[in-house]
Amino acid sequence: MQFSGPFVLLTLLIAASFVTSCSSPNQNSANAAGRAPSGSNRADAGPKDNVDELMILVRLPFQPEEVVWEENPEKKTFLAVIRFSSENATKLAAEAAKNGQPTDESLTVETWYPAELIAQGELTGESTVKGRSYPAEAFLNPPYTKGRITRIENTDYFILQASS
Repeated sequence: MQFSGPFVLLTLLIAASFVTSCSSPNQNSANAAGRAPSGSNRADAGPKDNVDELMILVRLPFQPEEVVWEENPEKKTFLAVIRFSSENATKLAAEAAKNGQPTDESLTVETWYPAELIAQGELTGESTVKGRSYPAEAFLNPPYTKGRITRIENTDYFILQASS
């Protein structure tokens, strides 16, 4: 019995369609659970680590080595943890000092902070880190107009807190 070209092609397409549509239920539900709603700007969307996106909110004179941050549009605030190279961290602290006198600060460590800051916070027994805070208005872009930037002691990390 000889099969014609269109019949073979149709059979292969149906078989391919059947194979690709049959996947394990766990795989489908994992994909569905991992999808975030499009256009989601909810406060509980979790921390972000996109440097370019953060640079829309702030003007930093040096390229960060690492960033992690959260924005809360409802409260019109954001909180960013930024790590610079040792050399640039020193330069940024000098830049920040031009905006006002530093003050001693003790900040609560969030669960999404980098491991180094979480470990430093655990050493205090209070989940806090200490640093020197400076006015941050010179580093902010609208809609954020108020804030402070804190260099964490013994690190190259800064915590930037801003609001509008």
